[in-house]
Amino acid sequence: MSEQEPSKPSVTIVIPVYNEQERIAGSLYNIKDYLSLQSYQSDVLVIDDGSSDLSAEIIKFVDVYGKTIKSQNTGSLEENIKNVGKGYSIAKGLLLAQGDIIVFTDADTSTPITEIQKLLSKFDEGYDVVIGSRNLQESDVSGRSLLRMVLSRGFNTFARMLGLLHVKDSQCGFKAYRREVAREVASRQKTYGFCFDVEHLHIAMKLGYRIAEVPVVWKHDDGSTLSLLNDSISMGLDLMKIRWIHRKL
Repeated sequence: MSEQEPSKPSVTIVIPVYNEQERIAGSLYNIKDYLSLQSYQSDVLVIDDGSSDLSAEIIKFVDVYGKTIKSQNTGSLEENIKNVGKGYSIAKGLLLAQGDIIVFTDADTSTPITEIQKLLSKFDEGYDVVIGSRNLQESDVSGRSLLRMVLSRGFNTFARMLGLLHVKDSQCGFKAYRREVAREVASRQKTYGFCFDVEHLHIAMKLGYRIAEVPVVWKHDDGSTLSLLNDSISMGLDLMKIRWIHRKL
């Protein structure tokens, strides 16, 4: 009798990483500990975007430790040859992930993994993409400076003026997709900087997928690599690029 193929995980967590040696271990421990207590099957896929520090080595150690000491399933690590960008890493993760539901979260876990149930519950209501939001009335946000809040809201307003969005917060790094939707938007993605979130949501909207926005807990982390001036300018240009590229979608 041939061996039965293992069932696919129902949830895959995708984590993009770039020079995160100071905090990736703690984030992975928290995520894997939480997932090991859930009733659904899950796995973790880390995309290392050409880190020049010890991120990859630490990720491998956490995986071995979890398997040996806690009997946890091993995760997967994919390493980009060079630093390409967060958007590229997310797209790669969405195309490789095997879960029925694919969730991506930032390496700093500004939104704790315990908030994942808010995303997953919406799929039972028929939604195809569910995004965490810092800008809803029920959102619990701490540590975000006034300048960052103003820039974030201004960015979303500009994106909505261009007809790219119908949500209040596109940039929170805590989103979930049905697998077929994840692959559809990732295969059509053309930008690999910080605007990839907007592009994903715009593609999903244009293709008729249902999008839900839910309030989440979010805490600012001082290790952010976002440059308020330089990245804000490039993100504005990327928005116009997205509008042009997908104008016929």
